[in-house]
Amino acid sequence: MASLPKEPPEDAKKQSFWMPGNYVRTVHRTEKSFQACNDIVACFTERAKVEKQYAQQLSQWSSKWKSIVDSRPLYGSLMRAWQCFFTSTERLSALHSSISQSLMVEEGGRVKTWQKEIFPKKILCGFRESHNNKTSFSRAQKPWSQKLMKLETARVAYHKSCQREQAALDKEKQANENTELSPEKKQKVTEAREKITEEKEKIRGRYEKLLEDATSYTPRYMEEMEAIFDEAQEEERKRISFLKQAFLSIHRHLDVTNDESVKAVYSELHHTLMSINEEDDLKWWKNNHGPGMPTDWPKIAEWVPPIKKLNRKKREQKQKRENRPVMIGGVKVRAMYDYVGEEGDELSFKAGDT
Repeated sequence: MASLPKEPPEDAKKQSFWMPGNYVRTVHRTEKSFQACNDIVACFTERAKVEKQYAQQLSQWSSKWKSIVDSRPLYGSLMRAWQCFFTSTERLSALHSSISQSLMVEEGGRVKTWQKEIFPKKILCGFRESHNNKTSFSRAQKPWSQKLMKLETARVAYHKSCQREQAALDKEKQANENTELSPEKKQKVTEAREKITEEKEKIRGRYEKLLEDATSYTPRYMEEMEAIFDEAQEEERKRISFLKQAFLSIHRHLDVTNDESVKAVYSELHHTLMSINEEDDLKWWKNNHGPGMPTDWPKIAEWVPPIKKLNRKKREQKQKRENRPVMIGGVKVRAMYDYVGEEGDELSFKAGDT
C-alpha cells in the first residue's frame, strides 16, 4: 500500500509560489534567461577558438612532417600511404577552421540577434517582461496579501487569548485546591476565568470570519496568479524552443562523424592504406636499386686507333674545310652522328656538322 505524501516542512510552505512576494523567482527568471544567452554565446565562442587552434595545430603538424617524410627513405605505395595522412590532415584542418567560423559568426550571431529581439528593455525598469510580470503579480496578490495579514493578526490575538485562558484555568485550579480560600474568592477567580474564556471565543469568532473570507477569495486569487504565471511560462517556452534549435544546430556543426567530407577523407585514407602492396614496392626497389637494374656486362672491346692531333695551323685549316658545306648532288647535308674517317678519302665529322 502506497504511503501518504508527507506534509512539506514549514519552511517549504513559506517558500511556496502562493506566499506573498515569492513570485519574484518567476520575475527574475527573465533576467537569468538573458544572462544564460550571454553564457551560451561566450561558451561556444570559446569552443570556436578551440576549433581554430586545433585546425592550426593540424596544419602545423602536417607541414612539419610532410617535409620530413619527403626526405625519408620510404618509397612506393608505403610512401604514398604515409603522405596521404598529411593530405587528409590538411582537409580536416580546413573543416575545423570552417567549424570555428560557423560557431562564431553563424551561431553566435544568430543567438545575439534573437536575444535583442526577445528581451526588450523599458527605460529605468529593466526588462519589459520582468516589469510587466512584477506589476501583474503584485496587483493580483495585493488583496489576498492584505487578507492574509489580517488573518495573521487575528491568529496572534487568538493565541494570546488562549494563553490568557490557560493561565486563568491554572489559577482557578489552584484556588479550588486551596482550602484556606473562602468560597467568595473562589467564585471571583472562576468569574474572571469565565470572562477571559468568553473574550477568547469572541476573538476566535473574528479569526474564523477572517479565515472564511480569505478562503473564499483564494480561488479567484489562484486563478489570476496562474493566468499571469502561464503567460510567463509561454515566453519561457519560446526561449527554450529557440535555444533547443540553436543547440541542435551547434551539434550539427560539431558532429563530424556525420559529415560527408570527413567520411570521404577517412575513406580515401583507408583506401590508400589498403593499397600498400609489398610485392609492387619490392619489385620497384629491385628494378631501380637491385638486380633488376639494366647494366653493361663485360665484353670484348675493339681497339680504336687514337685520333692524331694536328698542330694549330693544320687544325685551323681542317676546321675551315669542315665548315665548308659539302654538296651531294647539289644538296647540303647535316651529320646525324659522330664519325672518324678510317680511310684517306673519308671525312671525320661530328653530329650536327653541315
